[in-house]
This record gives sequence, C-alpha cells and structure tokens, in this order.
Amino acid sequence: MPAPRPPAQIWLREAEKPPPLTRERIVAAAMAVADAEGLDAVSIRRIAGELDARPMSLYTHIGSKDDLLELMHDAAAEETLVGEVPEDWREALRVLARANRAAALRHPWLLATRDAGCPIGPASLKRMDEAAAAVRGLDADSATRRALVLAVDTYTFGQVAAELSGAIRRRTTEAANAARREATTDYVRTQLDAGTLPHLADTGFTGLLDHDDPAESFERGLEWLLTGAAASLEH
Repeated sequence: MPAPRPPAQIWLREAEKPPPLTRERIVAAAMAVADAEGLDAVSIRRIAGELDARPMSLYTHIGSKDDLLELMHDAAAEETLVGEVPEDWREALRVLARANRAAALRHPWLLATRDAGCPIGPASLKRMDEAAAAVRGLDADSATRRALVLAVDTYTFGQVAAELSGAIRRRTTEAANAARREATTDYVRTQLDAGTLPHLADTGFTGLLDHDDPAESFERGLEWLLTGAAASLEH
C-alpha cells in the first residue's frame, strides 16, 4: 500500500474559501439564534458574527433588520405548507392546524412575527391558498369559510402560546420553587379531603394538579371546535 503523500507546502496550497454569503444562509442563522435565545437576540451585528462576516456585508443581501424578520417569518411559514390538502374540510383543517402547531413550537418567535403583521411573502401566500383549499368543499359562503379558518388558526396559536408559557412556568417551578409547589399540593389536598371543594374533588385530584399531555389536549380541543362548527353549519 503506497505511503500517503505529504501535504503541499503552504505557499502551494490554495487558501480555504468560506462558504459564500447568501440570503438563505443569513436567514437560517437568524432563525437558529431566535430559536435558541428569542427574537430580541437577533441583530445584524449578531448574525454577521454567527457567519464570520462583516455586518455591512449582510446589507448586500437584506436592507434592514425588518427585512430579515420578514424573511424569517416567511421561511417559518414555508414549514407549515402541507402540499396535498385533503378533500374533507375537517380533515384538511386538522392537517393545517397540526402543521401550524409544529412550526410554532419549533420557532416560538413565530407568534410574535405573526402578531406584528409581517407582510405576506411567497410562502405565506401559499399557506393562505392551502387554507382556502381546505374549505373549498364546504357548503357555505366565503365569509363563513374565512371565519372558520380564522377560528382554527386562533385556537391553534392560542394553544401554542399557552403551551409555551406553561412549559416556562413548569421549568421555573421545578428549578426554584419545588418547596412552594409541594406546600401548595398539600394545601389543596387538605381542602379536598375536608370536602370544602366538592366540584374540584369530582375532577380527580391527580387531574387537578398534574398537567395534561399538550398534544392530546390540542387534539381534543380541535375536535370539539370542528365538531361544533359542523353542527352549526348543518342548521
């Protein structure tokens, strides 16, 4: 077996070139920072540092931080696209809601950019088209269709916000307030055993103090929403 060739002397070797700076790389780096540290951590200088680039070099690809946030929002919206939208409107809205939930859990800052009213980009426009496709077979006027899509979106993002907030509170409680939680648990148990809270007792002590599985809670609420909408539309 021949011996490996020695590396070329330094002046004969080509310098390694860094990956070219592109809009896609800038957006991906910004999304990674926002995922890990929140939207406030995103700045032109910070993202330039993540890419080993000069801040001014980013401005050849984006005009401002607002431009960057809009690109991030549309990139996250692209992750919600499902491609083939089911024919049945209930199943279609379930699929779209699950895709929205998954993207928002991966990118919690999506709730903020969504509320900020980022301009509609290419992926966001496709997402709107998929939402229209989801209710295309519904025997209702356009206003009712729009209201139904809005109701499902509002429920979905509201559930995600509550889930994320609850996760933060649980982490804080587990890290710093374990003794307080134990004292609260003992107090509630005492009140339930005394019979002073008959309605709460009927729900079951474990179910009262423990947290439901977020995915199961989401699916249960979504089913209630769609079942109620179907019943309302039949009249």
